[in-house]
Amino acid sequence: MLLAPVTMQKVSLYMVEADAQQATLTLAAMGVMHPLESSGDIETLPDFPAACYAAVHHNLHSRFEKLRPYIEASFDNPAASDGMVKLEQLQDLDEQLKSLWAKVSDMEEQLRHQGEKINSLRQLTNSLQKFASLDLDLGRLRRRGRFLRIVVGTVPSINFIQLKRALSLAGFFIESFYSSDGMEHVVIFGSSMRQEEVHDVLKSADFRGLKIPAEFSGSPAQLQADLDRQISEAGDRSREVERELSRLISANIALLLNTHRQLILARPFASLATAIRGKGSLVSLQGWVPAGRAEDIRRRLDEKLEYPFHIEYSAPLPSEFDSVPTLLKRAWLFGPFQQLVKNFGIPGYREIDPSALFALSYILMFGMMFGDIGHGAIVAVGSLALRKRFPGFAAIGVSVGLSSLCFGFAYGSLFGYEHIVEPLWMSPMHDPARALLYAVIWGAGFLLVANLIAIRNDIASGFTQQAIHGSRGIAGLCFYLAAAYACYQLLVNARFGWLEGLMLILPLAVMIRFQWRQSSGPLWERTLVVLIETLDHVINNVSGTLSFLRVAAFSLNHIALAAAVFAIAGMMDGLGHGITVVLGNIFIIVLEGAIVAIQCLRLEYYEGFSRFFSGKGKAFEPLKFET
Repeated sequence: MLLAPVTMQKVSLYMVEADAQQATLTLAAMGVMHPLESSGDIETLPDFPAACYAAVHHNLHSRFEKLRPYIEASFDNPAASDGMVKLEQLQDLDEQLKSLWAKVSDMEEQLRHQGEKINSLRQLTNSLQKFASLDLDLGRLRRRGRFLRIVVGTVPSINFIQLKRALSLAGFFIESFYSSDGMEHVVIFGSSMRQEEVHDVLKSADFRGLKIPAEFSGSPAQLQADLDRQISEAGDRSREVERELSRLISANIALLLNTHRQLILARPFASLATAIRGKGSLVSLQGWVPAGRAEDIRRRLDEKLEYPFHIEYSAPLPSEFDSVPTLLKRAWLFGPFQQLVKNFGIPGYREIDPSALFALSYILMFGMMFGDIGHGAIVAVGSLALRKRFPGFAAIGVSVGLSSLCFGFAYGSLFGYEHIVEPLWMSPMHDPARALLYAVIWGAGFLLVANLIAIRNDIASGFTQQAIHGSRGIAGLCFYLAAAYACYQLLVNARFGWLEGLMLILPLAVMIRFQWRQSSGPLWERTLVVLIETLDHVINNVSGTLSFLRVAAFSLNHIALAAAVFAIAGMMDGLGHGITVVLGNIFIIVLEGAIVAIQCLRLEYYEGFSRFFSGKGKAFEPLKFET
């Protein structure tokens, strides 16, 4: 049930530089090698033969991506057998795309300029609408006359009548030509000699002057016709440039499609700019490959490479375990749950893949918390109906739905009714103490398995002392079992003797001694650190075990919600009763189902995964074609 990641081997490939690109194409087509950049050949092979190639590839790729939005044709993905791409080919394509992009960017600038011009003209059109009722040359509103003063501005509508009266006393004439949102757009005529006399009047009426755009010269009708003409001309020019751009792209479509093809073929070699090392005509490439593919790689390279090469395989050293990528074994049954494991983190190379254990425990816990025949059946059928749209979710939904259905028979619960089906095991409603006891036992068993996996992971990773003496090792396991036995004796037999005390003290002493040897610093500091870590371990085990009480708590909560629904329904008759029961069950399925799913995930992550793997593994990312 518990699978270790695929066994890896370190591959070191030595070849002549002329074969380097063909080797990367072959390996990319196989998709089996995770490149290793930190090569040990820094002194003997100090050069990076692929660096110049990668720089040209990067430039070409950047220019192609700028042109990609203009390409409507579909792209074909090449195969490794289509051949290598030489540096000179990339340089030639880069020059051609540089020239093409210069023309395209010039047309883009023209389109941008025309677009800005159209937007500016439309803004002027919107402004002109306010002056449409004025039958005069708007340019005169900007000029200051010697005798006649014309002012344009806005004033709140509620102040307009009072302002009109006040201005008439001073010999000024005011007229509204546009109203909007409680504001009056007005024009004021009067003597330039008496302008200062009305300044305070305008200010008290909250008058705000308007600036007449410099483009407004002539009557509103003439200006509108001129603006419409300019907008039409700019639109025509934009469409003409767009047609020119389309013709330019069509004329160069073969070049663009060929560039796309060459970029894909060149990508594997270019991506290894810092991984391929060399000196003279000799180059080397290192990486991690699945152990079962070693001979296949040798055979394929022998078929593809023109010159002799040397390839070495070696098992990873313990000092390299942290850098070895993790390739999880495919398990179709637990595939959807494997993705939830990856959400927490990637197991280290020597650590167990907990997907199978996670799937089994998650399915069981969901059923324990959400045990109901009807609710489980609806979850399973609903998930099955969504299998095409959400295939991963559907697999998880069907499995937890069936688990809920089975526990529904065990609890004797059908759509919240507890008296229709006879329970095959127990009814949490009638025996809550028993449900809580079983939840604690389940939690203790879960933590026990997690501790055993942690011991196995430490041994496999070379941390033997920690696996024996550490708090999550054999000593910690013995302490947890001793504590469980002591609690049993104390609660059931009401006794705690010297044997129970000795069983607790011995593994605790081993853990304290190991923690003391692992710490450093002054005596008081080491003592404080050891005491805190020991106390933390004890509290963590107690709280972790008690966390599983929520398994029983949610099974009781499920019953309590159903009881609340029936209590409300009991206040109604006939149709109202039925509608309340149906809506209440829908509410329970959606709301409590989501909460239970999250709580199960929390128990898996924080009470399980955090105890036996860090999630800091590196995912296996093989060299491959990017289509």
